[in-house]
Amino acid sequence: MVPDRMPDRCVKSKEGDAEACRIKGAFWRERTTGPRYALRVVRCRLHRVGFTLYPEGHVPYGRVPVLNEPDETGEIDTKASLVGAAIAAVDGEQWPEELIEDEHGPVQRTQRRRIKWLGMAVGLDRPQVESSVLSELGLNAVEVSAGSLAQRVAALSKLGSDSASWSRLVGAIDVVGRLGSVWVMPGPNCYRLSPSRGVLARAMREPP
Repeated sequence: MVPDRMPDRCVKSKEGDAEACRIKGAFWRERTTGPRYALRVVRCRLHRVGFTLYPEGHVPYGRVPVLNEPDETGEIDTKASLVGAAIAAVDGEQWPEELIEDEHGPVQRTQRRRIKWLGMAVGLDRPQVESSVLSELGLNAVEVSAGSLAQRVAALSKLGSDSASWSRLVGAIDVVGRLGSVWVMPGPNCYRLSPSRGVLARAMREPP
């Protein structure tokens, strides 16, 4: 669920603007398809722009988080996240191609799609991963430049699932640029939306 708090500036606001943004919460958007959580749709009346607030760890159009928290035993539910799908593939766990008796559950094409999508978003599908992406992720070339796409994506689990790790992933997604500009609310006491490559976002991150 998106935290019930609002940013004090919108994506069109610039530092030093004389007039403050007027952010209003339009509504919570429940969805029957796509994300399995409510999204907060808000609007800036000053700049006449609307945008959607996503929970930390989630990306636009994603039904599950990038990487979910381990359970009490330290195990990760590989069916509950994008990175989890890659971890399962590396471990030789192929999701069934067909559903049995109409039961809802993972299928192999969904597993492949999750791996491919995250690899594309973070630039791990390229023959040579850019040094700027590696710098954002805090990973070295050996960890994400060899092996299959599933092995590369599974390496993202080394980042963990805390706020600092999420900021690193957002920074890499922003550098690659395939999803457009990504903005973040970078702290529990900071409601301001900031470009992910800004100094404030980088200052939030710690070594993985």
